[in-house]
Amino acid sequence: MRVYKQGHKNVTFRVIISLILIAIVGATGYGCNAFISSQTDILNKKVSDAYKSELANVIAYKEARKNIPVYITLPGATKIRALVDDYTKTDSIWAIVSKTHPISVNYTPTPLIIPNVLTRTDKSVAERSVRSDIAKPMAKLFAGASKAGYQLMIGSGYRSAALQKIYFDSLASSVGTVAANNAIAFPGQSEHQTGLAADISTVSQNCYLSDCFGATPDGMWLVNNAYKYGFILRYPLGKESITGYQYEPWHFRYVGIDLATALHQSGLTLDQAWPYLMKADATLKKNGAI
Repeated sequence: MRVYKQGHKNVTFRVIISLILIAIVGATGYGCNAFISSQTDILNKKVSDAYKSELANVIAYKEARKNIPVYITLPGATKIRALVDDYTKTDSIWAIVSKTHPISVNYTPTPLIIPNVLTRTDKSVAERSVRSDIAKPMAKLFAGASKAGYQLMIGSGYRSAALQKIYFDSLASSVGTVAANNAIAFPGQSEHQTGLAADISTVSQNCYLSDCFGATPDGMWLVNNAYKYGFILRYPLGKESITGYQYEPWHFRYVGIDLATALHQSGLTLDQAWPYLMKADATLKKNGAI
């Protein structure tokens, strides 16, 4: 701000001198309107130029501040650059959806498409779909598995809040609401509603939606390699008290390669990493980047 202060002092000094000159000329009793007018024009131009210069400096400073890199370092993980996005918004790929971070039951991601992978054909078009921007990463994940000798398919992708309620009510009718909520999210609390998550199975449906899937070669390949394609095992074993849900070795969520890699390295769940993401989010907002 040194430029502004110096400019402000110079302008103030010129204003005082001009006023003194005007007073002197006025005191002589001579008509010097032309002189006063010319001095006023000069003064106004100098003030205008100083203002424009300071405004340009402010704009340049704000633009530079927006571009300041913001980084996130999870414990035990390589530092990653923060995604320039507001993670508190439902459509962010870093948004968290859980029992403590619900979303509107009216939310629907758009557009939704069926990715170029195998899916359960007995499911609806919507449930076989994912958010369009993760379709290619999903296809690359499945291609990587195929190259390694594993044939996977999507068992359930996007689910509306209405469909989530059907699944929840069905299980709750047999085991009760509390027990059901350990396995299935309430409407508005499911990642499936964002279109960023999918239940993955083998084509043979061996250990379909069962804990034993994690011990199959397919399940082990997924947990050890999915992060390379931007996907994380959302509800790992031993983290039930943190995620709020039982171990689900079939449920994978897209967050992008950088964050997925950092989570894999740190061993943290998205819930545990959330405070780190929120700190970066606050900095991005402070800098005017989002």
